[in-house]
Amino acid sequence: MHGTWLQRAWIITAVGVLYPGAVQAQVDVVFIPSSTADEYDASVYRAIWEEYGERVVNALETRTCMLFTEFSVSAIVADATSNSGGPEHPMRLRRGYLRKEKQSTLVHELGHRHLWQLEERLEGIDGHMTLYLFLDRVWADVWGKKFAEDRVRGESGWHSRYAAAWTWAHSLGPIERARLWNQLLVMNGFPNGCENSLDGAR
Repeated sequence: MHGTWLQRAWIITAVGVLYPGAVQAQVDVVFIPSSTADEYDASVYRAIWEEYGERVVNALETRTCMLFTEFSVSAIVADATSNSGGPEHPMRLRRGYLRKEKQSTLVHELGHRHLWQLEERLEGIDGHMTLYLFLDRVWADVWGKKFAEDRVRGESGWHSRYAAAWTWAHSLGPIERARLWNQLLVMNGFPNGCENSLDGAR
């Protein structure tokens, strides 16, 4: 995983040298309808990504101080529960969500994929708790604070696991959130930590 990150870091650095200002490569998300019934919703996800994809990737990278390691991601749109997929498997995005739910879910699942490069995890802190150290800030960076607050409430109503993870994340002060995130980065070979984890903290 670290080799992949270093490889991308070198590529982006080289591009920035050759083309000043071009320091971030766009991530291509390919939305694939599972059936003809899913084509409209796939087109909505596609429109969201075309409008906001660059801002989403920039917010993820800025808030976590980690580069997004995938240049292309496939996402199956279906009448089924969303999930982040796997290194060799596409994401799956639920068809029937409202547009705002599509927006937040797309970033949620990409956030999980972004975390794959962290092989070491903090004891007692599961995947959603880790994701929620920064997810609401990414939402706010892209769509504003009210959107983020609405989607925290929305996700909390979907599943008790989400509700518990959001309650835990919001019980932390900004300094503690930053401390945990920086501890996680250092454990995974990012020794400089991340000052951005405090910016705009709740």
